[in-house]
Amino acid sequence: MFPVYLKEDHFEEPDDPIYYLVTRDGLFQVKRNPLFHARTKVRGLSWLMSEHEAARLQLPPLSGAILVEIVAFFREVFQAHRAEAVVLLYFNQQEGRYELKIPKQQVAGGHCSYEIGPTPAGWLRVGTIHSHASADAFHSELDDEDERHDDGLHMTIGNLDGEASVVCSLVVDGRRFTLKPSEVFDGELLDSTGVRLPKGSLQVVDLETVPRDSDAEGRPSSV
Repeated sequence: MFPVYLKEDHFEEPDDPIYYLVTRDGLFQVKRNPLFHARTKVRGLSWLMSEHEAARLQLPPLSGAILVEIVAFFREVFQAHRAEAVVLLYFNQQEGRYELKIPKQQVAGGHCSYEIGPTPAGWLRVGTIHSHASADAFHSELDDEDERHDDGLHMTIGNLDGEASVVCSLVVDGRRFTLKPSEVFDGELLDSTGVRLPKGSLQVVDLETVPRDSDAEGRPSSV
């Protein structure tokens, strides 16, 4: 068994002829002898047990009623602006309940701009839920970029012009771990027709004058 070292600010090379070095760029095996001095990147240490990346949700499942409320809001935005929208999801650990927050946002076509703001005292910001207007629910390249540094639960809801679809994932350290909707919700995606939203829900949603993803004639690219 060979020693393992961390390459920190004041790292000084040890005298060991063979050792492992943990660095920002991964794990290296270092060999030094009269013939050569080499560092080779390795996938792991052969004498240790294997492991794989994984993530699971620790919080209780969301109720189907919350999902219906989310879909109802997204459909209102879609009908009004033919655009995507976003809501933020919070969890109160002491009270054991979720709460939705609709941030002030600018929407147009295949994107929306918003500010998260500070998390209220006593609450945990769980993540984001955004819509894909009439497109299918999936995690796009733009979603990957937006959520790269936002650890948490991220969901996308699509097909708002018909039977809504939903995809869910946990993002941790830039890695996306897909979850089944049944791992997140304790009910099915129910019909949101007739659901009444709180007054003023759409007042925080503004349409961009010239969508940043529009074509030459000013039409949003994705809807």
